[in-house]
Amino acid sequence: MKTTLLIFLIALSLIASEKKDIVTKDSLVKKPTYIIDAKNYGLIDAKNAFFVINSHKYGTMQESFAFAEEKDAKEHVEKYGGSVVNYETYIKLDENSTK
Repeated sequence: MKTTLLIFLIALSLIASEKKDIVTKDSLVKKPTYIIDAKNYGLIDAKNAFFVINSHKYGTMQESFAFAEEKDAKEHVEKYGGSVVNYETYIKLDENSTK
């Protein structure tokens, strides 16, 4: 079941990436941006998500995890370490890491 869901989400991501518009960090801040909830694998608005960074657990595509609910992010931190940050902080940290 999880494999089928993962394949579906990857396909959805590929379809979404076929847009002809060029995506920039500025456009991501202005437009709704969706990310996969690390707990239930559904799409959530990234601006309302709680991000876990510096965790001891690694994801398949990145080292951070997004959660729709703050309590889920805190549970992840209790189990795997790390810190919970909001969208704005997450974007700033990402910009600083690419400089």
